[in-house]
Amino acid sequence: MKTKKVILFIVEGISDQTSLGLILSKLIKNENVRFHIVNGDITSDRNTTVTNAINKVNSEISSFLSRNYLKKTDILQVIHLVDTDGAFVQENYIQEEDVEGFIYSTEFIKARRIENVLQRNKKKSAIINRLWSCSEISKIPYSMYYFSCNLEHVLHNECNMDDSKKEDVAGEFADQFYGIEEEFIEFIRNDEFAVPGDYKETWDFIKKENNSLKRHCNFHLFFQ
Repeated sequence: MKTKKVILFIVEGISDQTSLGLILSKLIKNENVRFHIVNGDITSDRNTTVTNAINKVNSEISSFLSRNYLKKTDILQVIHLVDTDGAFVQENYIQEEDVEGFIYSTEFIKARRIENVLQRNKKKSAIINRLWSCSEISKIPYSMYYFSCNLEHVLHNECNMDDSKKEDVAGEFADQFYGIEEEFIEFIRNDEFAVPGDYKETWDFIKKENNSLKRHCNFHLFFQ
């Protein structure tokens, strides 16, 4: 019997895996679906730069391999799922307000200092651009797909979900598709948020105006 190859999904947190892990495992029967949780956002980590971004992802792949006693040749492809977090918006889409952290809407980011958002966006957008345009890392096929402005926005139409709620709603989402996993493909292709076009075209789209704040996603392309 042919040994199944690994399709490795790199995600930010446990709620990403809870939401999608079982669904994808049921949909992808010919390969072994595995998740690697970074516990953070590689693209906005203060230690990540445009120069070392690919090495950062490669380190996460190596960490997964060593933890699971696997070799790079065991991986068929790496799928990196990211939140856009409004990273591509310019200053006219940022409002100064006395709030904790960054507050997102489909039109604006609110923060105590506009400069903080601009600095974050300049760095995060540059790192994302470096990664999405990379077709392989350590000779392993690599693709990056986005949820905008974040996973909860796409799956639940809520872009400022409290962390304490994320795991509960993730479990509910997985339960919703239990036994009817094929319907997830129809869900993720929903015209309300599935961006039309090919891989490059969907990335070109999310970088325009305030699209990276709106409810958009290109993960449907994975299923083509």
